[in-house]
Amino acid sequence: MTDTGNPEYPEAHMPLGVGAIVGETFSIFFKKIHLVLLLGFIPALIEVIVNNYTVGQSFDDIGTAGFDNTAFYSGVIVSALITLLAYAVTTAVIIQFAYDAKLARAARIGSYFSAAVVNLPAIAVLSIVTTILYFIGLVFLVVPGIWIYAVFSVIVPAIVIDRAGFGAMGRSATLTKNYRWPIIGALILMGLCIVLVVMVVTFVFAAAFGFSGIADPTASLGPWAFFEAALNAIAYGWLSITIALIFARLKEIKEGVSVSDLVDVFK
Repeated sequence: MTDTGNPEYPEAHMPLGVGAIVGETFSIFFKKIHLVLLLGFIPALIEVIVNNYTVGQSFDDIGTAGFDNTAFYSGVIVSALITLLAYAVTTAVIIQFAYDAKLARAARIGSYFSAAVVNLPAIAVLSIVTTILYFIGLVFLVVPGIWIYAVFSVIVPAIVIDRAGFGAMGRSATLTKNYRWPIIGALILMGLCIVLVVMVVTFVFAAAFGFSGIADPTASLGPWAFFEAALNAIAYGWLSITIALIFARLKEIKEGVSVSDLVDVFK
């Protein structure tokens, strides 16, 4: 897992620029938060509905007479897959939006979703495969799991932007080589920021509308369900912008490709 620089590759000596990536992520996110929320809300709402009405209600029945283990674990699997797909689709959409936002271009929502749908088979299959590998790494040792996540962190942009299809795992591994620790640092930093913001916003919302929704989120598809979907959309979108900028920086370092060149790919 050593990620040392290779003197044969001059790009290994160029910094990823974690500070610049984090700063630009904040800039794009807060300037365009309404569009980030819009683009990620529908996948996030579907995720919330599935979770609330499969796993959430099944948990209420644990230990009761006639509890169906098969139905419960089936619900858990379905919920996990829906969550994974919601994040993957949001990432596929937001990465395209992030490049347009970076270049101060108008958002093209239709084309973003079209590209995501066209590439959905590869996005879905590879997201599932890499997530399984990630969790296997976490089960045995935490560091290998995090390392695996960094190796395959740019799979979705590799599919959507580079059109790598089912070869995106290899493409991501190639692009992230020599930069995995900085990638881990950037993602952990953004993850902590997201968690902090979500905690603060959730507390404020709960204080204003009552804490009962936290205790029983499956009670109805009321304000709490839509609030949870909005939070998920923001969290997924925020992280997706980071992934987009990491991918763009890696392409710039290793291939001399500018962001405008990336945008031209999906025009």
